[in-house]
Amino acid sequence: MCGNKGAIMDEQTTPTVNQEANQKQNSKKSKMKVVIYTLITLLVAAGVGGAVYWWRDSVATSFQKEQASDISSQKATIADLKKKLADAKAAADSTEPCTDVAPKTATIDSIKASITSGNTSALAGYMASTVNVILAATEAYGPQTPTQAVDDISSFISTDNTSWDYNFALSAATLSGYQNGDYKQYFPAIALVGKASNNQVISFSFDCDGKIDTVFMLKD
Repeated sequence: MCGNKGAIMDEQTTPTVNQEANQKQNSKKSKMKVVIYTLITLLVAAGVGGAVYWWRDSVATSFQKEQASDISSQKATIADLKKKLADAKAAADSTEPCTDVAPKTATIDSIKASITSGNTSALAGYMASTVNVILAATEAYGPQTPTQAVDDISSFISTDNTSWDYNFALSAATLSGYQNGDYKQYFPAIALVGKASNNQVISFSFDCDGKIDTVFMLKD
């Protein structure tokens, strides 16, 4: 009987030992799984964090590039608008009518001396780039260069006259007669008018820069 009890006890003890061993092994496996899952979770988190950082950096870089492009485009637009404004202002200024003005006294005196001395070449420096030269009762001459205008004046004042005794201190009555006559457009209030002893008349008109722009010549 005793022998049988020992055999029964051995049989009961063996499964218990095996169970404990299995439990320990399962416990180790569970711990390993926990460690593995934890590592996987950490790796995934690290990967996601890296991806988020890369995405955020990429978005920021793209945004900065767009801002730089927008700023550059705005600067170009502003520069273009400023240029258009300047061009429009220049165009408006060029089309605005200006008021004709007489030159300074020193220039007036020089013009007079050019006629009375016969040194007409000096007149070119007081002329506009284009001078309208008119010889009354003829079809001469029209728009001329300063050089051509000087030649026209030289031909006129030398006709039947060697002394060039032009008088530029004409009376108010004489000037009024010209200003109200058939050629009144060539005798504006600021015109410089001279008359020679042979009754030749020359009238200089000026533009808004005080330059000679019209020369009218008349055999009165």
